[in-house]
Formats: sequence, C-alpha cells, structure tokens
Amino acid sequence: MSAPRIVVVGSGPSAAACAWALAARGFQPLVVDAGRTLEPARALALERALGVNGLGTAFVRQLERSFPVDVDSLPLKPAFGSLFPYAVDEPLVPTRAAGVGIVASLALGGLSNVWGGAILPYVDRDLDDWPIGTAELAPYYRSTFEFVPLAGEHDELEELFPLYGEPERLEPTVQVAALLERLRTRNAELGRTGLSGGRARLAVAALTARLTTPCRYTGLCMHGCPYGSIYNSTATLRSLVDAGRADYRPGEIVERLHETGDRVGVRLRSLDNGTQETLSADRVFIAGGVLGSTRIVLESLEAHDRPVSLLESAYFTVPLLTTGRAARVGRGRAGNTLAQIFLELDDPAISRHGIHLQLYGYNDLMLRAVTARSHLPEAVATRVLQPLLGRLLHAGGYLHSDDSPRLSAELIRDGERPILVLSPGDRADAAQTISRAVAKLRSLRPLTGIHPLRRMLQIWPPGKGFHVGGSLPMRARPGELESDLLGRPTGFRRVHVVDASVLPSLPATTITWSVMANAQRIAAEHDQD
Repeated sequence: MSAPRIVVVGSGPSAAACAWALAARGFQPLVVDAGRTLEPARALALERALGVNGLGTAFVRQLERSFPVDVDSLPLKPAFGSLFPYAVDEPLVPTRAAGVGIVASLALGGLSNVWGGAILPYVDRDLDDWPIGTAELAPYYRSTFEFVPLAGEHDELEELFPLYGEPERLEPTVQVAALLERLRTRNAELGRTGLSGGRARLAVAALTARLTTPCRYTGLCMHGCPYGSIYNSTATLRSLVDAGRADYRPGEIVERLHETGDRVGVRLRSLDNGTQETLSADRVFIAGGVLGSTRIVLESLEAHDRPVSLLESAYFTVPLLTTGRAARVGRGRAGNTLAQIFLELDDPAISRHGIHLQLYGYNDLMLRAVTARSHLPEAVATRVLQPLLGRLLHAGGYLHSDDSPRLSAELIRDGERPILVLSPGDRADAAQTISRAVAKLRSLRPLTGIHPLRRMLQIWPPGKGFHVGGSLPMRARPGELESDLLGRPTGFRRVHVVDASVLPSLPATTITWSVMANAQRIAAEHDQD
C-alpha cells in the first residue's frame, strides 16, 4: 500500500506548524504554495550586504528610506524594501475591499515575512465561546518551541500567561530597561489596579539558534532582519524539505476542492501561465490565511453571494512619554526595535476581556515621524529634540473581537472569475472601549511613569492590525459554513482548515502562536474521529 498523500495549502506559520506536526507523525506532506519571493535584485543586494564585514551604511539607509512614514496613515510594512509579502492587485485571486485594512499574502512564508514576532498565549477567560480551551492547546504551545525560538524573561506576566518554554534573554535598550525596572518594583500596586506588565515575548533567536543567526541588534527589525533572527515559517519548511520529511511545490494557487469518497481533488492553477491541474489527495489541510482559506472553502462549496462574518481584534496606536530621565538615542543606539514590553489591562469597568498593549522603544521610524511634524532636518531634530526622543515610546494595542468591529466577506462571480468582496460589517463600539483603556493608562502614570498622548491616539480601520479570523468558526455542533473541532467545514470529512479562519473568537493577545498551536493540534489529531 502506498503512503497517503497529504496536501498542505500555504506556507505561512499555520502551514509550517501543520506540516511540522504531520512530519512528526511520520507523514510526508506535500506543501502547495504560490511561493512569491523577494525580487532578485533586492535579494542580490541583501546577499552582497551580508557578504562584507558588517552592513554598509548605504544599504541600511536604503532600507530605511523604503519604509514610508505617514503620521496620519498606516502604510503596508515592507520587507527589505519590497511589498512582495502582500497579494495586492493579484489577477488570479482578485479581491475588492473598501474600508478594510487586511491584505492576503501569496509569499513563501506568508505574512511571517513582515510580522513583529510577538507571541503571547490565550487564556481561558477569553475563550468562553470556544469548544476547546487552553488545556487542549497547551501541549502544542510547548511543541512550537521545538522549531521556533523564544526570547523573553521569567517575570510577572507568568502569573497570567505561562511561558510554555524556556526563554533566552534579548537585551532591552537602555530606554526600555529603566521602564521595565519601574514596572517590576511597582508590580503589586499595579496588579491591584488591573494592570500587569513585563518583557515582551518574541519569536526571535536571542542567544542560540538551529536554523538562523542570533540577534545582532542592528536596529533594522522593522525593515526586515538581514540575519533572519526573527522567525519566518520559511525556515521550518526548508528544514523539513531538506531532511526529506516534506515536499514543496511552489508557483500554484488552490482554486477549489472536491471530496469524493475517501479522496479529495485539489484543483490548482499556475501563477505563471494560468494552466490548471487536479491532484488527488487522501487529506487536505488548508492554511492559506483567512482570506485565502475562506475563498477556497466558499468556492468549493459553491457558496457564492453568501456573506460570512470575519472577526478582528481592533487595533489602535498611541505615543507615550516616559516621566523619567531621557535616554540617549540616535543612530547606532537602536538595538532591538521590536516590541520590548507587554502591558495587559484587566478592568471589568472597561471590558470583560483583557486588553493587550505592545510598547516599542526608539527607532528610526519614530525619528522620521517627529522630523515630519517638526519640519526639521533629521540631524537637527536628533540634536534639538533629544530630550523628547529619549522619552518617546510607541504603543500598539488590541481588543478582544467581542469589543471590535466585524468584517464581511462574500464570494461573488464577475463573469467566470470568483471575486472575494470585503467590507466593514456590524461595528462594536471599539472607540469607547479604547478611549477608556487609554484614560486608565493615563491615570496610572504615577505608578508606571508613562504618559499617553491622547490627542495622537489613532484607531485604525477594521483589519489593519492583521488579527483577523473566524470566518469558519469551530463549533461543538457546527452549522452551515462552520467547522468541527478538527477544522472540517460542514460538508467535508477529509478537508481541514488550520489557520485563523476557524477561531471562534479572537482574544486581544497575539494571534500567530495560538494559530500555530491549533494547527498542530488538528494535524496531530485529525484521524481521531
């Protein structure tokens, strides 16, 4: 008897986690993927920059200039100056969107090419509408760190959010170290107010790494780490393929699936020439991202002109000023520029769910935003505004999906082409919840030493924070266009959706790690029915 053919669709974090768990069980999955990569000219420039003794100033400046800074909008984050991670105006997977911030990806590694690496687990209090809880996710939270690095610390956050692994320490900047110490010394008082804080947890190689280079503190985290220290799911897939534990087939998108008996037909279309082909598989695991997976399932079920809801975690940003002594900042002093502190707010007067904030220290994007507002040359602004820059932090926050707007996705036909139409759906009063959260943070300034600049608070359009899912939610008794506990949409027995599409709700904390854990759970237990 031949080995079963198992197909994994996609190459982002959920696909990599699923493929890893399948390989751990002895399967050899075929990963089918569009597989877009960095343009050859940019890849060559990066390769040459890494071939010298340290990154050249010209290369660094080129990366910095490629990131557009606009204080009143939130541009897509480039990777090494490229927008290749985003499927914008892709003719084979057309999408129409108005007032919606999320964008699909056809890249090798998906949106892990541009994510910030933040990882924090879910807790049961925020999963009251899930058919499973953290007990079912815990083994897979732990196993994630067999192929993903963990940077963080044992600190006060562990009282609420287990680490599930042994972290390595990523050095904080001087600016952030002082604030962390203040939060630690006032932990008991802050806890009584409903606020807890600690070191950010990141999927970053800090000291040792099997598949990449440990952090070199170049300060280029926001532009793309030249050394690959920030986890990218490409590394996991390549290691599986190199070891002969998985196969990889790029250059194709999955259009639809058809299940007959114990076989699944997978219709593919080439990105190069548009030709079609159908594979036969024993099982299929869909990990195409919420937009890609929703499109495939709706097309497969011929569920056209039937809107489905997408959940999101509302995203907001606000600058902060520290009340302590200003740190010395500027070029050559940035270090790690990913999130460095997590703040967790639990106040029933604001929301019955937790609110998650990520604090970022100084980076060149903040300098460019300040120079744009001050109309000063960069060198002058760095010198004259040093007291301000040395106290300036940036906070990005998320709400639970119950407190957030919903989006709508509908697959329509325009001639022969199916088009996914995205639009804002019914809205929760996110603005009021966010305003109360920022006001609470402001009231705690004597304890925290941080002062939010409320007039510069920005609440971004639905989906802009890229914490989106729930189009095919898992239910104990799934209805139409819902999924069972193994991610199988109603009507399928051998097709499993393993990305954020099947999450019944989205807690405010980071989404990627929990999606990876759930993908492993489904891959490990898919035939236990």
